[in-house]
Amino acid sequence: MLLFTEDAVPLIRAGELTVTWRLWKYAHVKVDKVYKTGYGGALYIDEVRTVRVADVTDSDAHEAGFADGRTLVEFAHSHTGAEVSPDTPLYCVRFHYLDEEPKKPALSLNEVTKRLERLDKASTHGPWTVDALRAIESSPAVAARFLATDLDRPREDFKIDVRKLKGLGLTISLGTGYMLSELGQTWLDQHAEN
Repeated sequence: MLLFTEDAVPLIRAGELTVTWRLWKYAHVKVDKVYKTGYGGALYIDEVRTVRVADVTDSDAHEAGFADGRTLVEFAHSHTGAEVSPDTPLYCVRFHYLDEEPKKPALSLNEVTKRLERLDKASTHGPWTVDALRAIESSPAVAARFLATDLDRPREDFKIDVRKLKGLGLTISLGTGYMLSELGQTWLDQHAEN
């Protein structure tokens, strides 16, 4: 994943910044893949190439918003602290900004069941997924501390578990509390019938 400083975000959104250089052991992104930015929208990766530090030019640096090649290399080095020599590879990543984040493919109901069973099995406090989904269904937009109390769970543990449900596409976080997503409601309705 590509992380940027806050001051780079407007430039990326405006399409003025479309290349970055990284000092990685291996490429963390792949060509033709789309990655969430963490600040809305996504980055589509157009090109990833490896360039030796000795071959980085001032022109490369200018394109990435740096004064010269030395400054670009120093910046890449400052994020990792890794040793840099003329033969050290840097990754040049070209990308373009997309207004919409990539949509995560919805899981099948059978896959949801399997994943929830795994979460329940891995839990140190016993099965919790169905109870959490039912609590959210019956009390949408209710603060986590109240739901956790109703389920006799520590608030922070409950919030971590709800993030796992959200990661599966089953819940939606609201300003206060949560609600079930369409997939979460469909799965719970089916589960309630069994």
